[in-house]
Amino acid sequence: MKIKIISIKYCIPVFIFSAFTGLSCVFPQNGSISGIITDKNNGDIIPYATVAIIPQNNESSIKVTNSGDDGNFLVENLASGVYDVMISFIGYTADTISDILITEQQQRINIGNIRLSAYSVAIDEVIVKAAPQTITSKIDRITYRTGDFETARGGNAVDVLNKLPSISVDPNGMVSVRGTPDFMVYLNGKPSQMEPSLLLAQISADAIESIDVIVVPTAKYDAQGKGGIINITTKKTGTEGLSVSANGLIGGAPWGNATSRLGNFDKNDNRLGGSLNLLYMKSKIAVYGGLYYNKKNVNGSRPAYARLLQDNGSYLHMVADGDRPEWYEYYTANAGIDYQLSNNSRITMFYFYGNRTEGRSALYLYHNYFGDIDKNPVIDVPVDENWIYNPNKRNRIGIFHTVNLDYTKKFNNESDLKISLLYEHSELKRNMENRHFAYETSTKAIGDLKKHFQQNDYTPLDGYWLSIDYKKELSNGHLLELGLQPQYFQTSGTFSYDTLDVLNEIWGDFRDFENAIEFTRGVYSGYVDYSGNIGKIDLIAGLRLEYTDQAMDIENPDYFTIFERITKPRYEVSRLDWFPSLHLNYGYSEMTKLSFAVSRRISRPVLSNMTPFLYREHFEVYVVGDPALKPEYLTNFDLSFNQKIGKQNFTLTGFYRTTDNIVYRVNTVYPEENVLIRSYTNSGNSRSIGMEYTASVLAGKFLRFLFSSSLYNYRVEGDIFGYKENNRSTNWSIKGNASFIFSGSLVLTADFDMKSATVTTQGRNEMLYMANLAVNYTPQRLPGLGFTLKTLDILRSNSTRLNTRAYNIDGVQIFYQETEYARYGPIVEFSVSYDLNMEGKSGKKTDSNFGREQF
Repeated sequence: MKIKIISIKYCIPVFIFSAFTGLSCVFPQNGSISGIITDKNNGDIIPYATVAIIPQNNESSIKVTNSGDDGNFLVENLASGVYDVMISFIGYTADTISDILITEQQQRINIGNIRLSAYSVAIDEVIVKAAPQTITSKIDRITYRTGDFETARGGNAVDVLNKLPSISVDPNGMVSVRGTPDFMVYLNGKPSQMEPSLLLAQISADAIESIDVIVVPTAKYDAQGKGGIINITTKKTGTEGLSVSANGLIGGAPWGNATSRLGNFDKNDNRLGGSLNLLYMKSKIAVYGGLYYNKKNVNGSRPAYARLLQDNGSYLHMVADGDRPEWYEYYTANAGIDYQLSNNSRITMFYFYGNRTEGRSALYLYHNYFGDIDKNPVIDVPVDENWIYNPNKRNRIGIFHTVNLDYTKKFNNESDLKISLLYEHSELKRNMENRHFAYETSTKAIGDLKKHFQQNDYTPLDGYWLSIDYKKELSNGHLLELGLQPQYFQTSGTFSYDTLDVLNEIWGDFRDFENAIEFTRGVYSGYVDYSGNIGKIDLIAGLRLEYTDQAMDIENPDYFTIFERITKPRYEVSRLDWFPSLHLNYGYSEMTKLSFAVSRRISRPVLSNMTPFLYREHFEVYVVGDPALKPEYLTNFDLSFNQKIGKQNFTLTGFYRTTDNIVYRVNTVYPEENVLIRSYTNSGNSRSIGMEYTASVLAGKFLRFLFSSSLYNYRVEGDIFGYKENNRSTNWSIKGNASFIFSGSLVLTADFDMKSATVTTQGRNEMLYMANLAVNYTPQRLPGLGFTLKTLDILRSNSTRLNTRAYNIDGVQIFYQETEYARYGPIVEFSVSYDLNMEGKSGKKTDSNFGREQF
């Protein structure tokens, strides 16, 4: 075929609907042109590239589409004749495939792999390649190319997510989307029963190709998750032959390995990691596998203060301070095979193993005494001053196995069927050890053991997921999608609560607190999505039905609870819910678009918040779950304006979100032991209304800049133990990521994240900000080799401050607590990566699902 470069004017899409959905206007012709678009340099697929089908006779209209998530495109309903196919994408040189002939005898043409070259400019004999676009918008999502976030290199998926607009990660690894912590994680288009924080920590950042943020999902996605859906796509392409990718990382903050007044930290502040990925591609088959290991320790401290109102009007004051080291270690292994049965069918099998351990020690010294609210002595009330040293340790261990099988079949390029089966088995363990020692201030010596608690739980889980999805192009060029997606999981959990008889040194069971559960949850779903266009308006309208069948059986129905209600041996939820969704997109032009989206969603409570297992977290705090929790319901509206100016991309989004029957973490006083106790309950609603601004800027050939900010009003209301809470705040955030390209080998990346203070159900979280820096060097004389030096928390600002309070039914404050979690920084990390292709046959590429079917 003859290849030439033609005027860029043919890149301008004629039909805005086609640019988003890949569908063309309908004519009575039967011809089609298909292909796949990849990066010429590294073989990566290029999603969302513009494809223009240009008839040479000028008698027919130009047809325009976009390549899909997998780089493939298909344009149908073409008349017999000769066509030019022009492919373009921001940051790449446009290419044209000329003289494509469609006849009655040869109607369906596959032009194969079209490899685009990145823009380049010569500077002092050094070739600098233009950067691909960081952000790509579609009607129902925003996709981020993760290669631009160098400060996440060598880390995991949580590190990448923390760089993206709309997403924030707290120091405990909890991810939130627009301030909402509950969301659904998809891996290569598949959901998981794993807790999101556990799953994300086991995915190597270097294995991620892109991340989709779907704040208002369509009906084909699970309705679970208040924050929407985060879909992570792993790298899955390469040239034919054997490809090897390896990465190693070391780092830490040795200046954080201080010695406290009570002894050394349990852990040194160091980090170690590495990954190895293998891919063999030949003809119709791809075989792949990978190993990933990551270990990091984080040292810090926790100053805290709490006061509890007493019956005599005085207060018990508890002033605490001490060291708080944390540790995280996880390793994974995976293997899979992808086989193309025919031109229209494919089968994929995959296995994943993960092992994660995380924990923390709390080495706190408590100064306890009675006084008035200002800590002054009260007449006729003994001060009763004492000091308690409270070392306690918590460990969580998870072992995960996932097996999945996918089968995909295309029918005449007009419809396709996909069947997916997935099985998960997880073994989750948690253990807590809590000791109370006397402490002598005059000698600074740890005295006799006063109390000793041990609590352990074990909750193995088995999950099953089936998805049958059918897609059909209708005669009017619109698209109909139908699907059935049943899922089911079950777990049997046990909990032990042991205390030590200090005088006799005998362990004894606390039978009143010990328990066991049997839990099952089935969600049986069906959906329909209809997408098309009305003039310049693209639309996706959908409806999803989900029937929830859930039951929890409790061995000891007289479990401990802080709520004044009768406990039961069995809790059930059986109900049918409907979840409509609508997406509209109006194109003023190719560069200017207006979008509107609305959907209804559900958040079923996580099992850990439901189990009636009582834990003594600290000297002054108990935590227990509530099996009576019900689902939350959310309605979300988005209105977005997107403007492109050359290579720049700007989006302004207004949003409104309400959550009903919301689950709050609530705190109150446990007077029997004069301590605090926490649990969870459905007790109110929340509302957020505001706007978000995102800008993706390419400043010449040497600077990429991603900036985002948000401003919104947040309000929470609820009935907490008879007291009406009504808290509101004006929240804001600023986030930026800049990459300075000094040459083809040297890139400097800096990012900054700042979040305002916000109200909570019973208090307030204070402002948090952090900054990071990374330098990436790829020697031109050593192809495939890369070096990265990162400095995290360069401002030493990784400190989380919060306060909590509670009132009784009369409006009298019964306790107040303030806490600061300070983590030591800065942290330095150094990583080395190497990519190798053993055969390196340029241009020959199998459309592999490498990594796509993980988990």
